[in-house]
This record gives sequence, C-alpha cells and structure tokens, in this order.
Amino acid sequence: MPEQPNILKFKFDVSAYRLIGRELITDRITALFELVKNSYDANAENVLVQFENINPNTSQSKIIIKDDGLGMSFEDVRDKWMVIGTSSKRKSRLSPEPYNRKVVGKKGIGRFAVDKLGAKLLLKTKQKKSDKTLFLETDWSFYENMETQQLKFDFSGKHKYFTDMENKYWFEDTNNDSSGTTLEISMVNDTWTENDVTRAYKELSKLVSPVHYSEFPFRVKLNAHEYEKYHDKIVTSIAIEHATLKVELSFDEENAAQEILTLTPDGDLTKTSVPTRPCGLVGMTLFYFDQKAKNAYRNAYSDEQIDGIRIYRDGLVTTPFAEYASHQDEQKDLLGIDKRRWSGFFDKISSRDLLGWVDISDKRNPNIIDATNRQDFVDNESWRELKSFIIEQISQIEKSLKRKKDDKLKNHQSSFKDAQMDITDLRRNLTKAKELVGEAPDAAKIIDDLEKQVIKTQVSVKKSYKDYQDLADEKKRQENLFFSIVSLQTYAGMLSHITRTSLGRIKRQAEFIHKWIPDPKFNDFYKEYGHGIFNEMNQLDKAINFLLKYAKDDELVEDVDVKPVIENIFNGIYSSEFFRRGIKTEIIINSDLIITYNRKSFEDIFDNLISNSFKALEKVDGDKKIKISAIVEQDKFIIYFSDNGCGVREEDKTRIFDVFFTRTAEQGGAGLGLFIVKSRIEALNGSIEVADNEFKPFGATFKIELPFKR
Repeated sequence: MPEQPNILKFKFDVSAYRLIGRELITDRITALFELVKNSYDANAENVLVQFENINPNTSQSKIIIKDDGLGMSFEDVRDKWMVIGTSSKRKSRLSPEPYNRKVVGKKGIGRFAVDKLGAKLLLKTKQKKSDKTLFLETDWSFYENMETQQLKFDFSGKHKYFTDMENKYWFEDTNNDSSGTTLEISMVNDTWTENDVTRAYKELSKLVSPVHYSEFPFRVKLNAHEYEKYHDKIVTSIAIEHATLKVELSFDEENAAQEILTLTPDGDLTKTSVPTRPCGLVGMTLFYFDQKAKNAYRNAYSDEQIDGIRIYRDGLVTTPFAEYASHQDEQKDLLGIDKRRWSGFFDKISSRDLLGWVDISDKRNPNIIDATNRQDFVDNESWRELKSFIIEQISQIEKSLKRKKDDKLKNHQSSFKDAQMDITDLRRNLTKAKELVGEAPDAAKIIDDLEKQVIKTQVSVKKSYKDYQDLADEKKRQENLFFSIVSLQTYAGMLSHITRTSLGRIKRQAEFIHKWIPDPKFNDFYKEYGHGIFNEMNQLDKAINFLLKYAKDDELVEDVDVKPVIENIFNGIYSSEFFRRGIKTEIIINSDLIITYNRKSFEDIFDNLISNSFKALEKVDGDKKIKISAIVEQDKFIIYFSDNGCGVREEDKTRIFDVFFTRTAEQGGAGLGLFIVKSRIEALNGSIEVADNEFKPFGATFKIELPFKR
C-alpha cells in the first residue's frame, strides 16, 4: 500500500532579495522612481522627496519619501507590502475614488528599490479614519549578513530563508485626520552630490505626462537643504518652447482608427486615419528642433538636454525611460531612432533633435509589457509594431524636411543663376555708360572702379556657385556609393552560390575527362562535359563582369537598352540561383526602350527586387514564381514585377519603401532594398507602388512607371 504523500513547500532563500532589489532595479534614479510611483498608486496628491545629510555620506544620512496618499492598514502591510509579487494591483487596476488612477506597479517588486538606496527602512503609514500610525522596521543589512553566513555553506540546520526573517512593527497614537505613508531610508548606500540631486530632479520632472498633468493632480517636491537651489523645490515639467515643428497624433477608439502622418504633393505634413495596428491605438506628440531652435532651447534651459521620445502608460512614464545615463551617448536607443543614422548618407533626425511622448494605456495596448528588469519591454509583435509606428512618423517628418530643404537648395541655385545674369547685365550697362560719359574723366574713373568691383564680385559668385555644385555632387556620390555597397553586399551572397555551384560542376567534369581520356567509348561524354565546362565558365565570366561594374564610376551616364539589361539579369546573372532555389521565371517585354541613366544604378533596381522576392518565396511550398512584364502607355514605360511569395500586409503598403522598414530581419533583411529601389526609380523621375497582386491569393506585384520622350 503506497504511503500518504507529504507536503514540500518552496522556500525563498534570503539572498534572493539582492536579485530583486539590487540587480533588477539597475540604478538609484530608477529606485527613486519606483518608490514615488507607489505614492501615485496610493492616490497621493503630494509627495516630498527629502535628502538629509547626504554629502558626505555618514551614519546621519537619510532619504525620506513622504506622501499624503491612502496609507496602509496592518493587513495591507502584512498581505501586500510584505508579500513579493503581490497580485493586489493586478486584480484591481484602478486606484480608489476620487481619481481612479490606473495603478502602475503590478509586479510587487518596487518596494525592494529601498535596498538600492539604503540598508535600513522605517516605514510609517496611517489611514484617514485610523487614530494610530503603524511603524515597520526593515534592516536590509541584517539580510545581507545572513546571506554572507549562508554562502559559507553552513548545513547545520540553521539555514534561514527570507520567509523566516522577522521585521519589527508597532503602533503609535495619532490625533489627526491625515493619511499617507513615509519611507525613511537610512544607512544610505551612496553620497548624493548636487549633480546627483539635479539628475533626480530632471528625471522626476518627466514622471507625469504633460498631457495628463492637470488630469491627475500629483505634485512632487524635492528638498536637499545642503544645496541652495533645492530648498522646497517643486518638480515641474519642462515647458516645450522654441520647437521648429510640433506634431500631434490621436486616435478614434470607437471606430478603431489611428492617425498617422502622410505628405501632401507639396511635401507638407498632413494626417490620415488607418485601421488599428497590432500595437493598439496610441497618442503621440512630437517636437522637432532645428539647430537654431536647439540653441534657443539650451539658452532657456541651460541644464536640460533635448533627449528624445518617452513612452507614458496611463499618464506615468514607463520605467525604461526613467533610467538616467550620465552622458547622452550612453542612453539606451530602445526605439531605434539613432540606430537609423549609422550610414551618415541620409537626412535623418536623431533623439537630440526630438522631444516628445507616446501615450499608451493598459486598456488600449495590453500587450506592451514592461520587462521585469525595468530596462526594456517584452519583445513581442506589439512592442515591435509600436517602435515601427514611431519610426514611421519620424520618417515622414524627415521626408517633409528634406523636401523643403531640396526646394530651398533649388531656390539658392536659381538665385545664383539670377545673380550671375544680373552681374553680366550690370557689366554691359557699365560699358554703355562709359561710352556715354565720353571725355568726362571723373565719371569715367568712377565707372572703371565700379567695373572692377563688379568683375571681382562676378568671380566670387562663380566660385561660390562652383563650390555649391561640388558639395551637391559629392553628397550625390556618397549616396550612390552607399546604395552600391548595399547592393554589392546582396549580390556577394549570390556570387558565392554561383561560384560554388559552377566550380563544383567544373571540378567533377574535369576529373572525369582527366581520368578517362583518351578512351574512345567516352567520346560522347567528353563532348558533353567539355560543353558543360564551357557554359559554366561563361556563367562565371558573367558573374565576374557583373561584379566588376561596381568598380565603375557611379556618375557615368549612358544609353541603357532596358530589355536586354533585364533579360541578362534574369537569364544570365541569376539563372543558376533561380535554378538552385527552384524558382520559375517569366519575362514578357515586347517593347524596346532606351533610357539615359547610369547602368549600374538601373541594374540595382532589379537586383534588390529579386533579393526581396527570394526572402518572400523562402517558405513557399510548391511552385515558386517570379514574373516581369512591361508595356508602353503613351509617354510611360510600365514594368510589373511579381512573385507568389508571402505578399505585403495591407497595413504595410504605405511604409514598405521606408528606409529600415523590414519584416524579414530574421532572414537578414535590413529594410534598405526597397528604399534603394524607390530612390533609384525616383532619380529617373519615375515611381513605384504596390499594385493589385497578379498571383492571387498570395504574392506581391510592384508597378514601376518610367517616363520617357518619344
């Protein structure tokens, strides 16, 4: 007969507190945040953060966080404060009346932030209807000493667990109707210099979203009497002034519609509504600062940085954006804003040009989840989509700025030409004036002096115009070089497969000939294999020639016969790669067209489209197809490029050509291929768009229009 089962409970080792308090909460500014956020969840209207004797750090040093919130009962302290990972806030996501705030803390580990600030805590808490204040003393140094003993491998049976630790508590009579909680932290871990307090102030000023500041009365006051400017200093949000551009995006919850930025034909920013994205509906406010505006901002707020975009959930900043870095370059690029600028060839704006906030909520964005370590978000589709959404809006701002910049440059170019013409006319008029004044020596001398000055000015204008043109040409060469390098990287992978396959065939066939020649019975094989070696060598020759084109001048413009160029790419360069991947191709081009363009740049268009199709077809079962067809319509040459791969999502059609947008990162996609395609086509004054899919129900079709003159 089996024995009755006994009960074995999990025990919480005493050293686990260090993992929670000191390692998951990574810095003391974040620790301060966690404790102030607890006051927010407790419906506090006022919070005092007080530093006492914190420079130098002595036994008298203290950090006090005091609020006028709801306070805690003994049961609250016993069953919530003292329980790790308590589920009370997960069960009730709203604080009590009158504010019904969405509570921020859900994991029940914020209280362990105390250990990041100091070794000893005296908690004082009182509820409004109570006539007693509850005191709780926690000595983290005692836990640390116990941990040290246990690390000596003491197996005497005296092993202590966190759940065995005793914390003293008591009650004191209170004769007032106040409520709230005070955390008095002593045995402070670090000295707090004036710069440290300033950092704390700056980060606390960003705690509440400017959008919700009046909706949720929550005032934080900071006291550090050792530093003159921090005597009862109210923490306030920095006013957003001096910005060059302000953008606000909202949403329609009832109709599940999200506002996004788009461009008018003139390059101005406008708003369009699209269906809800997987990240959920979000609000967004962005301020862009050009150099002049940045200078004005710095003059107004000498201690402040323009430091990018923060995410607020239900009015409060999410924890990853509360972590302070002493230098701006060390800040985490969680949204990927600065990562986009690595190339240096694009007109990208960075987090140093932007201030703003994104408004999410538990209700609208349930799958955007803070990581337990407070340093990131859980990596899932919702978080990735939110990052994509933010980058897309920034990209639209960049396009608008670039359009206006290009227009300005064109105006400058026109002004240069006008100035040159005006100077030429002036010289002509001066010559006529000399003829009119005749023998008047004074007038003739004045005109001579004027003519010399005009000639000098004309030389300067010509030189300035040439310098301007040289800079524009250099920028264009840099862009072309970047595009070529990316295309070369794509083709290098193809070349390696082509070379490996061809050399393998050549080796096998040559070995056969070497082994059996001159045996007459293998004459047919000698012919076949000799012909095969010849064909493979031709294939390699084409591949090498294709590669060598990248050594040619990007600026070389020539007549490009479209049909044979495309046929050579499909039937020559990529033929073995199509065979290896099991892809059937079809080319239907019935019209000849010669365009004047750089051949390499034109070939880049199809290199990148083919590379894009390879990724789309990778997981397709059955027949794999790529088709290209072209027709002439009036003054346009229209090319349709199609495959029966995974296709383009409906919500991606407006952003698939944006730089760094990709759905194939796991396949090596960098979000550059279609951007390069679009850039090359626009350089021909053409256009590309996602058209109605030719291979329904799956696949994608791109429509390319190239204008030409008959």
